[in-house]
Amino acid sequence: MVKKIKIDYKNVSSADIMKQIKEEISKQNRSPQSAALAVAEKERGKDMKSFIKTKLFKLARPFRPVIKAFIHDSFQDLMAETHERLRRLEQEEGDERKKEYIKLLYGLSHNIVVELTKLKIEVEDLRVKLSILEKEFENFKKRERALEKRVFK
Repeated sequence: MVKKIKIDYKNVSSADIMKQIKEEISKQNRSPQSAALAVAEKERGKDMKSFIKTKLFKLARPFRPVIKAFIHDSFQDLMAETHERLRRLEQEEGDERKKEYIKLLYGLSHNIVVELTKLKIEVEDLRVKLSILEKEFENFKKRERALEKRVFK
C-alpha cells in the first residue's frame, strides 16, 4: 500500500519529495515479511472469529424455536408448499400434469384479480355514498339549527 506523498506547494522541494519516495520504496521492500505477518494475523483473526461464531450458534440452538416463532411468516409456508407441489408434480407426472396445474394457478390468479377489481369498485361506491350521507347530515344539522332559531325566538 502506497501512502500519499506530502507536497508543500508553497515551498516545493524536489529533494524532500525524492526523500519521501525513497522511504516509501524502502518500506515496500521490507513489506514481504510484514505482509506475511499481516496474513498470519488475519488468519488467526478469522480462526478466532469462526470459533466465536460456532460457539454463539451452539449457545443459541436451544432458543431457535422461540426465534423462529418471532420471525415466522405464514406466506413463506404457503410459497414453500406451492413450490414443493410443483416440484413433486414435475417428478411424478411430467409435463401434462404440470400444464394442468399451471392452468389452475392462472385461473386462480385471474379470479383473484377480478375479485380485487370488484372490491375496489365497491370501496369507491361506498366512499361516494359516505360523502352523500355526510352532506345530508350537514343539511339536517342546518335545518335543525334553523328550526331551533324559529321555535325559541
